[in-house]
Amino acid sequence: MSKLKLSNLGKLYRVYPTPRDRLYELLSGRKRHQEHWALTNVNLEVAKGEAVGVIGNNGAGKSTLLKLVTGTIIPSTGQVEYSGRLTAILELGTGFHPDFSGTENLFYSGVLMGVPREEVAARYDQIVAFSELGDAISQPLKTYSTGMVVRLAFSLVTMVDPDILIIDEALAVGDRNFQKKCIDRMMEIQQSGTTILFCSHSMHHITQFCERAIWLDDGVVKSIGSVSDVVDHYIAENSIEAKAMGESIENSVNTKSDLHCRVTKLMIKPSGHIRRGKLLTICIDFTVLKSDNYVLGIAVDRKETSSRLLAETSLENGVTSVYLKPGDYSVNMALKTESFRSGVYTLYAGLLHDSLMKIEDLKELDMEILDSDNIKSPSMIRADINWDVEGKLFRKSI
Repeated sequence: MSKLKLSNLGKLYRVYPTPRDRLYELLSGRKRHQEHWALTNVNLEVAKGEAVGVIGNNGAGKSTLLKLVTGTIIPSTGQVEYSGRLTAILELGTGFHPDFSGTENLFYSGVLMGVPREEVAARYDQIVAFSELGDAISQPLKTYSTGMVVRLAFSLVTMVDPDILIIDEALAVGDRNFQKKCIDRMMEIQQSGTTILFCSHSMHHITQFCERAIWLDDGVVKSIGSVSDVVDHYIAENSIEAKAMGESIENSVNTKSDLHCRVTKLMIKPSGHIRRGKLLTICIDFTVLKSDNYVLGIAVDRKETSSRLLAETSLENGVTSVYLKPGDYSVNMALKTESFRSGVYTLYAGLLHDSLMKIEDLKELDMEILDSDNIKSPSMIRADINWDVEGKLFRKSI
């Protein structure tokens, strides 16, 4: 049974060259506007306890979709149907008053979401403890940093037992430790049955957190399906554009000031043709520009199809993030190649936030794996299997 259902959902905006043209059209009845469909014909059903990722480039219609679901804006076509309590974090500060204290905003925003004051009061200590705001909870919201506002909003919307939770990219604003805490909390409430729509530019968290994904492109649904399929297609289509953007960043002096670190060199040993089974050593040189906690990460794509074969971070492999001060560093990683088939692969290696929400910087290179000429298979990977060649494989059952 669907917990959330979107049927033929669309949003049309009228765009006027100037305010005067709007007034002229109102008085004369003559059209002076252009029509812009921010979203058209979206159909989606989400089951109880399911997490669906919303992906797409900037301007694709993601935020418009989430605003339609939450009722912040009214659809031009179609309808939104859901059952239960719906909470959301959309644009930063939505539902809060800048002159109210954090405490007052909890009750104020709770009422806007349909949560009784008594329920907010009963969970007040729990909400404040999760937010980690301390004495700042008594200060006016206008004195808060953007990260503090996110703490307050997320603590409220996830601590009132929502049946449906909508999260926009606002989580990217908070500090990294709290981002990880938010992801853990989202997983916890999903396991308890909460339905989640999660919009993010982090493909890592989309694939790790969601079962399905919807890809929007220029207001149109480009794909809906399993998260791995949709994300793979999204990455493949944007690979050329991403590479061009990466080159632009490399040459941008202004962008350098926003980076926390920069990968200066990526090389592999052995280089050139690599025989399957050989241990591959990945060498990274990088410069830390700002003191922070860092995590190493690598990914490998099949170059021909842009299919993602693996994506791993040091954090996921049991190595804690490392606090590094500005300076030049070098690190080596070892990758086993037993599972690779013959072919050309693209290797990505770099550094991430310790929250895994953002890639700080990376480099890529192509490598070729060579396997036995006798191996012919359409599969993407190889596996070493014990076939019990001594005969036990074919023993009769009793």
